[in-house]
Amino acid sequence: MTALLTAEFRKVTTLRFWWMLGLTPLVVGMFSSAISLPVLRAFTDAFEADPADANLAATVFGLAVALSLVVLFAALFGAVNAGTEFRYKTLTTTFLTARGRDGVIGAKLAVTAAFGFFYCLVVEMVSVALLLTFGGENFALRGSLFAMLAAALVAAACWALIGGGMSMLTGSSVGSCISLVVWYTLGEMILRSILSGLGIGAVGDVLPVSATLGSVANAAAGNDIDWLPLWPAAPIAVMVWTALFTLAGWALTRSRDIT
Repeated sequence: MTALLTAEFRKVTTLRFWWMLGLTPLVVGMFSSAISLPVLRAFTDAFEADPADANLAATVFGLAVALSLVVLFAALFGAVNAGTEFRYKTLTTTFLTARGRDGVIGAKLAVTAAFGFFYCLVVEMVSVALLLTFGGENFALRGSLFAMLAAALVAAACWALIGGGMSMLTGSSVGSCISLVVWYTLGEMILRSILSGLGIGAVGDVLPVSATLGSVANAAAGNDIDWLPLWPAAPIAVMVWTALFTLAGWALTRSRDIT
């Protein structure tokens, strides 16, 4: 198993897409802080508020944007990492040289989840450093912040597995990536609106994006945001979606014809 994990890790690091996907949410999060800072400072100047409040609000906004993006890009990494095996038919050679398909699939999914976790960890480290630098005296490291950051780490790993499972189901990285982007940005929001119009809006709480946002935002004690699913329902829903996509993709890949 160690040899399979090493091989999967080398497959990822020999290609450029892994660091390109990880760099994007980090850069966007930092630019979000830079863009929002002048706007918020204008408000604080107009209302004669403390400029440090603008620094803190802008940096927190950048953190929120970065975390929401890193979850999506972790899913895209999972989809690309699994889907390219089908696109270039490298999975055939790997299966032929390994003892069994289960070990190969398990190693690929483990490395995929690890990279999703790593993406989020790097983004969080940079974001917290910015908070400490520009947050001023109004910012202090609290348990509630650590709870949200820990929830985001788990969410990124789960979405990397969801992306990988989707590519294993479809056999296409391009189709999986398009589906993930559309669903994450617009699809679920539209579906939730339809469900609300039908009087069954509660069903929308267990959808993957809503459950993820609820898991992160409501991880802190006292952060009960009513329009997002609360704990423990939110993380349980994320875990269920992760298990469904992962197990379904695993089952189909271990039995499909890959010649």
